[in-house]
Order: sequence, then structure tokens, then C-alpha cells
Amino acid sequence: MFSALEPPSPPYSVEDKVVLITGALAAVGRKLAEALIEKGARVVLVDGSNDGSGEALSNKLNTKAEREASIYIQTDLQQLRDIQVMVDAAVLTFGRLDVLVNSAERYTDRMADEEDAERISECVDVNLRAPILATWVFARYLREAGIDGVVVNITAMAGLLPGRGREVYGAAKAGLIHFTEATKALAPRIRVCALAPYYTEHPPGELENERLLPGHRLSAGLLSMSSYQVVVSVLRCIEDPGMAGRTLLVNGSSSYSHNVATLLSHIQMVFIVMWGLLVLFVRRVLFGKQHDAIH
Repeated sequence: MFSALEPPSPPYSVEDKVVLITGALAAVGRKLAEALIEKGARVVLVDGSNDGSGEALSNKLNTKAEREASIYIQTDLQQLRDIQVMVDAAVLTFGRLDVLVNSAERYTDRMADEEDAERISECVDVNLRAPILATWVFARYLREAGIDGVVVNITAMAGLLPGRGREVYGAAKAGLIHFTEATKALAPRIRVCALAPYYTEHPPGELENERLLPGHRLSAGLLSMSSYQVVVSVLRCIEDPGMAGRTLLVNGSSSYSHNVATLLSHIQMVFIVMWGLLVLFVRRVLFGKQHDAIH
């Protein structure tokens, strides 16, 4: 009742904090690591690559920071054992773990009935199962260590706006948004929030450039955002204590609470249902009369 009169909580500072980033070798992960280190954090880079690129990135970041600001851990996010190991390794190396950023993802671009079963399983595992398990492992660590922590789940607008050709991807992201909202009760011990960008620009030739369906490409220029903008939004999710259980939607240069998009999606669904009922009624009236006339 009196919450509106209470002073706002101070921003959460990442200085001297340890942040674990999955999908760290992607564009967003790299830039997020750089931004966090500049703010005084130490970063645990997690990805599945074993070609030396992860170690090279960590060495580059450490050289630039002139300190041991990062480590790289190769992890298979489809394995609970590996998820546990990445958290344990972070704590063993830096003595603690304060923030978990679930940014790793797998994208499927075919209709559900055309997609390969293995790709479907991998998409669900990486986009939904892994963040949930990572949050579970992280939460258990926080409870045992007696400290508070933050989780940021990077989802996608596809989790709120269903589209043809991305059924599996969208369903996994929708599940992660639901999980984020449902974990609001865990605050303040663990504050879970999410970010849902519409479309992130990538260099020409990368798979991500093909994610837009033909009908969406017309609006890509207005709604797409750079990886730097995603990083800024992730930092906002981490630093804002009021983001517990909320999803920040971002398109172009705009950002807004998920409540707006949820309301719009509900209106859209009501409109679709009402339109369907109207069409059904008209058909019954017109074709019903024709059927009676024949008999």
C-alpha cells in the first residue's frame, strides 16, 4: 500500500562482481564481456567452442584490462554435469559468482513438421532447459554461500509473437519468459529478469541475418538493433533492482516493459478469435440458407 512512498533501491553495481556469460563467443557475449570488465567486473566466458577462440578472447580481455579479468570454460549446455562444472569453476577461480547471463541460443528456421528432430531437441535444450538448469544450479550456490545474485535471460520477441517457421524457437523463448516471470518470488535472494530484443543486426553472411521471415523484412530497418544496444539493455537488467520477474522488450531504439506487449498480444488473440467466430457465423448463415433452399 505504501510501496509508492518508499525510496527507490540503489542501482546494483557490477564492480568487483563475477559474471558468468553463456554464449560468450557470439557478438553480444563478446561486447557484454568488454563492457562488464570496463565497469570493474570479472567475467567467466562460457561457450561450446574448442578451437582456441575462447582462450584467445580471454587473453585479449585480460591483456587490455591488465589483470586477470576473465577465464574461458568450454561447456556443453545440454549436459547438467557441464552446467554444474561451469559454476564450480567460476567460484574456484574467482572465489564467488554474482551474476548469471543466459545468452546462449540455438535457432531453428524450418516449419515444425519439416525440422530435424535432433535440431528441435537442441533448440529446446539450449534455449529453455539449459537456462532453467543453470539458474537452478546458481540458486543453490547462492543459498549455500549466503549471498544475493542476479540472472538475466536473453530471450526474443518471438517468445511473445508467434510466427510461421519459428514455432520451436518461439515456444522455447516463450517458456523462458514464463520461467522468468514465475521466479519473481525468489527475489531478493535471486533476482531473475529477461531481455527480449526483436532482431539483432549481424555481419552479412551470418545465419542470424536470415532469421526474419519475408513478411518481417520490411520493418527490419526500423525494429532491428545493434549488439551494442542489446548489451546496454542487459546492463540495465542487471543494474535495475526493480526488474525482478520482468522482461524488457527492445526494438530499434525503444524499450518497454513486457506488460505492454503482453496486453497487445492478448488484444490480438481476442481479435483473431472474434474474427474467426464472425467468419463462422457468416458461413453458417449464408451456406445454411443455401442448404435449406436445396432441400
